[in-house]
Amino acid sequence: MPLNTIPQGQSEGFIRLALAEPFLRYLSERQIDPRPALDQVGLQAELLSDPSVYVHSELVFGLINAFSDLAGDRFLGLHVGETFDLQAWPPFAQARQSSKSLFEFFARFVQIVPQESSSVRHRLIVDADRATYQIERQQEPAVPPVQVTGFGAAIYVRLLQTVVGRAWDPSVVRWESRYINGVPVGYKGIEVSLGTSPGMQINFPVDWLFKAQAPGVAANPPITAQHEEEITVVAAIRSVLRDKLDEADLGPQVVSGLLGIQTDRFLKVLQQQGTTLPREIKHLKIDVAKEHLNQNRKTIAEIGLLLGYSDKSHFTRFFRGQTGMTPTQFRADTSLAK
Repeated sequence: MPLNTIPQGQSEGFIRLALAEPFLRYLSERQIDPRPALDQVGLQAELLSDPSVYVHSELVFGLINAFSDLAGDRFLGLHVGETFDLQAWPPFAQARQSSKSLFEFFARFVQIVPQESSSVRHRLIVDADRATYQIERQQEPAVPPVQVTGFGAAIYVRLLQTVVGRAWDPSVVRWESRYINGVPVGYKGIEVSLGTSPGMQINFPVDWLFKAQAPGVAANPPITAQHEEEITVVAAIRSVLRDKLDEADLGPQVVSGLLGIQTDRFLKVLQQQGTTLPREIKHLKIDVAKEHLNQNRKTIAEIGLLLGYSDKSHFTRFFRGQTGMTPTQFRADTSLAK
């Protein structure tokens, strides 16, 4: 029976934008200006270093493919994956610190890694003589994830090799994906095969699962994933709109554009989650208002302006309608509680 992740209803295709940051850093180190690619998808470089920002996976696929074109490197994803610091990646570091074998590592890893993305399902499949670690895309991608697939190939070959240690033998490892053009034939001595899935999988001898894990780097303090929140459409909305609540037009077309998802798909996902865009914007405005009221650094009028209310009385009516008390009453109650 396979070990797998991503609960039903969480397969919406959103991804942490910071996962593209290693590509930005790789280009910068080689003095390649990333701005034409960022402008192409309407992103600012600063957003790629913010772990709280989520966008649709296809926006990231397009951005990284554009990075590849800029660099003139058809294997850019692979090259970035080869320089990626595995030890600093929370899913890898946490799973490795608490595991004695490859099987224990994967059992923990598949529980941790979904915090990075809801666009894929991770699964370990164990057969009689072979084991397969599978990364399955939850939706058929409209934008070919060529460079992301190359990045994944480099990461998971390195991950497997690191944990297996001395038992590593590339001749008995097979990697496959539909987007095989992101990986050169015979990469690292493993078998590279064309698959039917838009995701990827790596296949290896089942006995590797039960060998003692290779010694890791000297013990480090536990690394905690930065965000435990499920990566859903609601989390994605909150991440991109938090600093835009004073803007007049926050309709479906604008918000879906910020997330990198088609408007009709965006509305369908909201419906599946049993919510609406206006409802989520109201919830976010109230949460942000409460945070500022708790901090006691801004006036009621200033908080209202941040949320798009030029008139203090309009903000007060909105807040009271949603919470049952005025902003002044909420701030006073909070102060007493402290």
